[in-house]
Amino acid sequence: MVRFARAHVEFVVNVAARWEAAARLVAGHRDLLDARPGRADAPAALFTREWASFLLALDDDELAALEIGGHDAAWPSRTPPSFVALADAARHVCALPMVIEPSLASGVEVARPAQRRLEKPRKRAQIDAFARIILPLATSAERIIDVGSGHGHLTREIAERIARPVIGLDRDDGLAARARSLPTTASPSFAVTDVLREGLTLTAGDCVIGLHACGELGDVMVESAARSGAAIALVGCCLQKRRASSRAPLCAAPFAGAAGALDLPRGVLGLSNLTARDDGVEATRAENLAGRERRLALHRLLEDDGATLELGAEIGGLNRRAAQRDLGSLVARAFAARGRPAPSVSAIEEAASWARAQHAEVRRLSLPRSLLARVLEVLVLADRARYLEERGRDVTIGLLFPANVSARNLVLASPVAPSSRPPRFGS
Repeated sequence: MVRFARAHVEFVVNVAARWEAAARLVAGHRDLLDARPGRADAPAALFTREWASFLLALDDDELAALEIGGHDAAWPSRTPPSFVALADAARHVCALPMVIEPSLASGVEVARPAQRRLEKPRKRAQIDAFARIILPLATSAERIIDVGSGHGHLTREIAERIARPVIGLDRDDGLAARARSLPTTASPSFAVTDVLREGLTLTAGDCVIGLHACGELGDVMVESAARSGAAIALVGCCLQKRRASSRAPLCAAPFAGAAGALDLPRGVLGLSNLTARDDGVEATRAENLAGRERRLALHRLLEDDGATLELGAEIGGLNRRAAQRDLGSLVARAFAARGRPAPSVSAIEEAASWARAQHAEVRRLSLPRSLLARVLEVLVLADRARYLEERGRDVTIGLLFPANVSARNLVLASPVAPSSRPPRFGS
């Protein structure tokens, strides 16, 4: 177990047991995860379980309460017992403790460093909490490497708190240049490199860190730390962002037949990014729901124009925030990106009306998949931690800060590999 000095809260998470519980839950519900509700009838998996009629009968208030509450919601008395069992199992898998005192993680009653230029309040809270994890890991490190450093807020914070070389890595030369230009009392360095293309070379004297390291990048960090013996602290996000079409587990399968069931396609992994909280990270719940409705309308318009594409692909080539604009602007940009003339105003209005009714049904039929969204995130977290444990590493996993600071709040931390204890499975 990793110790975090005064900020540490005593707890033990059995990584192997949590990995297996999450794996069994996902493997046992792959039919639900693979069947995304869309323009067709309700997925067969919902009829097989006899859940479709219950879901479609939910009124608007019930639906909103269940979306927001998730597996912690108070489900109606008429909820099928098997559905309640799914919610209970998901709640158990996702119950992880805070790794630092909640007041430290949220900034309550704590003297916080001043907010930096270009740094938003939520980012400030995340960096301060993450720094409390990193510093105990980095005290004996020869250098600290911040992967995906962006504007360099975390890189500068660590450099100012510890007398070690701190290096920020990012593939965007514009971001690296911006990071170099921002003021600091320390001397961090920033390098431009694409870790996924060029690799990540670490030594046993390194401490590699990543705050919201997207998708495949988190896996590369874990594998590199395992090979080298370097310390690692990681908060992942955007699990679907990877070059391959799916993600296979890093560690050994926890039970017979698990490997194939846990090879998860990008479309399933993307579920972990969804949140129905009232206070979203980039937009409110109402704005997020309206954005999904607009994307559904756009999908229909593109198909009516002759395009063949999966749900979710309608926004290809655009920033995901484009769906927060009005439907007319979104349609114009999406069609222009495909070199196609925009549809008429009347066609857009008809698609909007259709999407309004269709989205109401999709929201209800999507509840089972939504219950598994956080489970997917815990599954990947536990898989990465178990991979390190199989190689003789001590690993701590848990919540780094509250969801209102960021919904992507699962942390993995592992100190330098003990030289006296050889890996159980090699590297």
